[in-house]
Amino acid sequence: MTEPTIQLHVLDGGRIEILDWQLFQPDAGPGVRRWLADPCYLVVHPKGTLVWDTGLSDALAEVPEGLTIPGVAVFHVDTTVQAQLAAAGHPAESVDFLALSHFHPDHVGNVGLFTGATLLVQDDDHSAAFGATPGEHSFDPSTYAVLADRKTTVLHGDHDVFGDGTVVITRLPGHTPGSQGLLVRLPETGAVLLSGDLAHSLDNWNRRVVPGLNSDAEATVRSFDRAAQVLAEQDAVLWIQHDAEQFATLHRSPEFYA
Repeated sequence: MTEPTIQLHVLDGGRIEILDWQLFQPDAGPGVRRWLADPCYLVVHPKGTLVWDTGLSDALAEVPEGLTIPGVAVFHVDTTVQAQLAAAGHPAESVDFLALSHFHPDHVGNVGLFTGATLLVQDDDHSAAFGATPGEHSFDPSTYAVLADRKTTVLHGDHDVFGDGTVVITRLPGHTPGSQGLLVRLPETGAVLLSGDLAHSLDNWNRRVVPGLNSDAEATVRSFDRAAQVLAEQDAVLWIQHDAEQFATLHRSPEFYA
């Protein structure tokens, strides 16, 4: 049986200058700065389309100096996600599913574009994001308020999006209560696991570094092990979303991986 034709597009969702890398790598020492990528992804499947994460807000493309979060980061956007999706032939309003690795601001910046998409989210991240104390997990409800009334499928673990094993949301909690990754099995490229914020750099993945700002350190360690198991079982490669050096090596949409 021939596997369905699937495309994985890499979109540029912005750049982040971290002002204190110690927040993400406790042994980095004070005052270390580091650039991170902030990509998002479009999956085109015979049964529909899915966008994974949405990057920083497209509105920041009009702010050349970027948006500074004091003591934390400066957010920059060079090209809009909306324009990239249109160039790929899949405008935002036509996307069928929207899945977020988690609800932090650098992943939800453009959720308002996906007016026709069903949101796919883990139950405990959904509860944290829309509960009484979202700030405990560094969630800012104003950045994703439009999702409150959107069609939502609340997940309770791994989820096979199209029912054929090619696009599977993988539960990887720890960074936030219900953070998740995305496994995409491509006929030519092979399997790819999108990391979400399980690790913020290749070095942090290799060393299993747990940022102090994570919601649950022990859950993070278990998720490192779970991700390693998935990589081994699927003979997959790990795309660490925030790793700027790895991101620089990837083909950008409208080119795609198949």
